[in-house]
Amino acid sequence: MEKQDQEAGFRKLFFNRIAGLTSRVPYEFPPELIPRGHRTAAVLLMFWPEGSDAVEMLFTRRTETVSSHRGQVSFPGGGVHENEDPAAAALRETHEELGIIPDHIAIMGRLDDAWSRHGHHVIPYVGWLERRPAVIPDPREVAEVIYADVETLLRPECDRKHRVEVNGEWHTTQAFAWEGGYVWGLTADLLLELFLWVRGNPSNRGPLRQTRMEHSGV
Repeated sequence: MEKQDQEAGFRKLFFNRIAGLTSRVPYEFPPELIPRGHRTAAVLLMFWPEGSDAVEMLFTRRTETVSSHRGQVSFPGGGVHENEDPAAAALRETHEELGIIPDHIAIMGRLDDAWSRHGHHVIPYVGWLERRPAVIPDPREVAEVIYADVETLLRPECDRKHRVEVNGEWHTTQAFAWEGGYVWGLTADLLLELFLWVRGNPSNRGPLRQTRMEHSGV
């Protein structure tokens, strides 16, 4: 995180950085490179103040009955309807999955395009709430709601690499581990991109995702 204000607390510095996302130009995949049949989806990374100077966020663990990413830890989100604004889709899906009222979430900006091997072109958004939201998880989609302290996740000891086998080949993905939670894959990669921005570090996540998408064979 930039040392622009040594007197500011963590929450102020974090909020100022995500508020600065409005000035950041996200990396977008050229439409012609998105695999045919991929459906556009939008996800939402949500943050809010907690305690005296902390920032909290949540993840959801998907049920074993959803169509894709069964049992995985993810951000709320889903498919974008025809002629629907992707940011509105992220808010709608968050309401459907967790019961959080869209008007309670301020969209601060978005991250680089991403993609899923399950056939989705993913547009990630970052949101801010004034307090921890009351949640009513949809039991058809959400098996568990997992809360995490953001300053903890930013610590080097939480950074991990995860090995996963896909179609007989082993791949290494980003992961984060903390007391009470573990996240890997696309969800962790989106979080890494945001953390790079918060720290003021350069990021190549969008172009790297595009390269992997082009060579994925999906």
